[in-house]
Amino acid sequence: MKRGIYRLKGAKKDKKEPGESLGERLARLFEIPGDVYGNRPKVTAIGRGEVLVENFRGIMDFQNGIIRINTNNGIIKVTGDDLTIREITNEEIIIGGKISNIDYDA
Repeated sequence: MKRGIYRLKGAKKDKKEPGESLGERLARLFEIPGDVYGNRPKVTAIGRGEVLVENFRGIMDFQNGIIRINTNNGIIKVTGDDLTIREITNEEIIIGGKISNIDYDA
């Protein structure tokens, strides 16, 4: 006799995304916004002079006119003129300057 767990015919599959963690599933179940619970990056542009990136992992590239930031969901690339890092902590980074573009690379 075989033992194991079997799925009944017609049983609905869980509507979860691939790679979704337990915390993400619970947050989706309780309808909690993604920026409250997780480690997803949150990017806030304040005009064209400042960008706030929360939940980042590190700075990959810092050159004249380009800053690439590593996050859990990919790379965020900020381009512009006179870019500076105004403030940096363990959880967030504030980039200032004349920002022309914000790109997301998966």
